[in-house]
Amino acid sequence: MNEQAVLQRIFKGSTGMGPGVVIGPGDDMALLRPEGWKFPSDRSGGGGGVLLAVDQVVEGVHFDRSTAELVAIGYKAMARCLSDVAAMAGRPVASLVSAVLPPGMSEDEAMDLFEAMRATGDRFHAPIVGGDLSVHRNESHPLTCSVTVMAEATGLGVVSRFGAKEGDLVCVTGQLGGSLASGRHLTFQPRIGESIMLRAVLGERLHAMIDLSDGLGIDAARMLEPDPSLQIEVDAECIPKHDGVDWRAAVSDGEDHELLCLVDGSDLPEQLLDCRFTPVGRVVPRPDHESSAAVVVVAEGVRHDIASLGWEHRG
Repeated sequence: MNEQAVLQRIFKGSTGMGPGVVIGPGDDMALLRPEGWKFPSDRSGGGGGVLLAVDQVVEGVHFDRSTAELVAIGYKAMARCLSDVAAMAGRPVASLVSAVLPPGMSEDEAMDLFEAMRATGDRFHAPIVGGDLSVHRNESHPLTCSVTVMAEATGLGVVSRFGAKEGDLVCVTGQLGGSLASGRHLTFQPRIGESIMLRAVLGERLHAMIDLSDGLGIDAARMLEPDPSLQIEVDAECIPKHDGVDWRAAVSDGEDHELLCLVDGSDLPEQLLDCRFTPVGRVVPRPDHESSAAVVVVAEGVRHDIASLGWEHRG
C-alpha cells in the first residue's frame, strides 16, 4: 500500500461536494463557506470561511513511547494539526480530540496526555471543545491520538499549497533537518504567527505555502501537482540547516513543520530577511529531459532529483 496512491484515488472521487466547499481534499485544510453564513473577515473585504483539518499521531509511527513522554506526545498531536493552520495563514478557533488508549495506561497517565493537548490548544487559541475516548482490549495495540482543528480564514484570505508561478522565489522559515535524531519532532513550534505576518507583508505576492511535514523534497513536489510544466530548483548551499545536518537530510528527514513558500518577485522586504525567512531556490520551467523531476537540488554543480525524498507511509 502506497499512501500517496491511495490519497490520489480518494481525491479523484471527491466531487460534487456543493458550492459551500471552496477548497476540498488535497490541501493542508478544507475551506468551507456555506451559503448565508457571515464571517468577521467579510467586513474587511477578505474571503472569509471556516478551515478544517484532522491529523493523528500513532505509536510506532509518529513517536516511540519508550523515549517520548506523554506530555510530549500530547503536544505533538495538537501541534501537527495547528501547523496545517499555519500553512493556510488561518487563525485557530477550536479543536476536537479523540484517542484510543492501551488498556495498561493509568488514569493519571491519560490525564498527562490530555492536559498536554489542552494546554497546547489553549496556548494557540484552539481550545478543546469536545472529543471521544476509547480503550483497546489488546495490550499490544498502539496509542493513537487524533485532533481536528477549526480555524478562521483571515480578512487577507487563505493561502493554498497550489499557486506556483514560473519565476517564484522558493523560501523557507527556520532551519531544516535532524528532527528525529534531535527530538525536535516532539517540540517544534507551529508557525501560525509567522504565516499571518507573511500574508500581511507579502499580500498577493505570497502565491503558495505548505507545511513541511514529510520533507522538502516530497512536499515541494506536491505544490506542483497541478502544473507538470514547472520545476522547483533548490540551491543546496542556501538551505538553512541545523548543526550537523547535510543537505540530503535537510530535504528528506521530514517533521520540521516549517513553512515552504512560493513568493512572486526577486526582492523580499527586509523585515522578512530579519526573521529567518530564507530564499532557497526558484520555480523554473521543467526541462523536457527531466520530465519526472518536479524538484531538484543543485549541489556542487550536480542536479539531484529529490521529489521522492521524504517520509511516506507504506504498508
